[in-house]
This record gives sequence, structure tokens and C-alpha cells, in this order.
Amino acid sequence: MQGQFPDHATFRAHMRDLVTLRSRLARLKDNLRISRLLPNSTVDGTATVKDVIFAGNDRDLTRAVMFWLDRTGPYIEDDRAPEDDDYFEYAGVDVTQSGLGEAARRTKAGEHCATFSFEGGPIDFAVDPLGTDHGLEEERLGRYDVANRWDLGSLETDILASEPPPGNWKELVAAARSRFPHLEIADLHKAKELSRQPFEPSIAQHALTLMGHLERYAADRGPDGAIGAIGREVVDEFFNGDRAPFSNESASKIAAYRKELTFEASDGRTVFAPWHGKISHRTFRLHFEWPLRPQSERITVFYLGPKITID
Repeated sequence: MQGQFPDHATFRAHMRDLVTLRSRLARLKDNLRISRLLPNSTVDGTATVKDVIFAGNDRDLTRAVMFWLDRTGPYIEDDRAPEDDDYFEYAGVDVTQSGLGEAARRTKAGEHCATFSFEGGPIDFAVDPLGTDHGLEEERLGRYDVANRWDLGSLETDILASEPPPGNWKELVAAARSRFPHLEIADLHKAKELSRQPFEPSIAQHALTLMGHLERYAADRGPDGAIGAIGREVVDEFFNGDRAPFSNESASKIAAYRKELTFEASDGRTVFAPWHGKISHRTFRLHFEWPLRPQSERITVFYLGPKITID
């Protein structure tokens, strides 16, 4: 942070997107290390991160950001890679105590790691890789290229690519449960409709994509059930229009298939779930509870398998 944000609203929007992504991707939540100094870094040269977040009067955002920055981490200071000659520079600036310094130490040690930077400022860190010097200027010991991301789309792509793809239906369910904490995913792999089907990686990937959209929606809901800008964006983009990937069954099919489209939830409720995500390959469907009840924090996914029909 170099005080590079033009206004507080822009910074809060950026942090909202970051904590939403962090809540969606368990691997990011567990491994994105921050500095304990970050809450007191300046956003625009005057106000600190903590000041700006609290001034927004957004209770959900404040809780999500400050709980992360002040309470849970993980923090780079708690798990520094050992380095005898511990001095690193980037563009002539001492970065030894920063996230870039830690990433340089780990890159030097042969670990797979990367940094996430805030774009802009006197030294723009929106560069990949960040060539980081080891040792004092008069006695350089080496230079290490640290992989770097600054937009959330690239960060998400890297996180998902770092996970081994599922190789069967059981692994698909396990991966989805790990990635999407705001979804309650039934034992889809145990249902006869799916367990009898040969595993198809492309179907698995499409199913994860569909569940990712549902996760974004559910993660953006407030305690009163209201959705924010991200949730509205998901509905507008993926639930509306003739070619939307999510849709309801037709009135005639709802009348004829009520029994087949009814599922039992883990809390014992019987749930009619005609809303589904469409996977064109082998005409698969993903059925889920929709709309989400106001008191529910998670969307339940009941079914993945061939399109439901009556023989």
C-alpha cells in the first residue's frame, strides 16, 4: 500500500471483492498471507486501511475485513522462511519485511509462491514478475523473479489451477465442498443417477463453474437475506434471458415431475427444487434450492446427473 487509491469508496469496493473471493476459495483463505502492518497502511496518503473500512459504515464489510486483518491472518510475520543474508530490494526499495520480501525468500528456496499487489502508486507493482534483488546494492547475492498478480480474475485462475482437477465424482464433490463454503452439497456421488455415469472431466468443470456462480451469490447475502451488488450481478447475468445457464423448469414439467424434482434436505425438509443449472454435454443438470430462504446462509445443491425424465 502506497496511498495510491483515488478515493475511499474505490478501496472499499476493492476490498469487498477480495474478501468475497477469499471466502469462496478455501485455498486462498488458508494461504494468502498478509502483514500485520497492513491495517495501518495508508489508502490515500492520509487515512489508514482501518480508518477507511470503519468509515464506510458497512457492518458486513467491516467485520469480514477486520476479522481477517486483525484476528485470523495468516500473517507473514508468523512463518518467515529462514534466510541468513536477509535483505531484499525491489526498484531500490528495502522490501525485506514486506510480503514481497517473504515471497522472494520462498522463491529463492524453491517454493511455488506469488504475491498479490495493489495497482498504482509511486512504484507501480502491477508487474509480473517482480525482479527482486537479494543483498545490499554494493554486494548483490542474486536476483529472483517473484510471480505477481494484481487483478482478482488472474488470482482466482491461479488458485483454481493450483488444485488438482477431480478425477471422479467423489473427488468432484470434495473439491466443490472445499471451494464453496456457502453451498451445502449433498452426497451427489452416492446417488444412483450420478454414480452409474462414467466420469467426465468437462462435466465436472462445468458443474464447478455453475456452483461458483451460486457461491458468489450466497457469499454476498447479508444477515437479513439482502443481496449486494455481486449477488445482483450474478442474477442479472446468469438467471435472466433465454440462454441463461440457470433456469426454472417449464410449467408442464413442474406439474408432471413434481415427485422427481423433490429432494430431502439434511435437516429433514422436503424441498421442491425445479431450478437447475444446465450442462449441455450429455445433457446434465444441477438442481439446487432456489430462491434461497431468508434465514438460510447456504444454497443446497441436491442433484447432479442426466436431465430428469420419466421413463
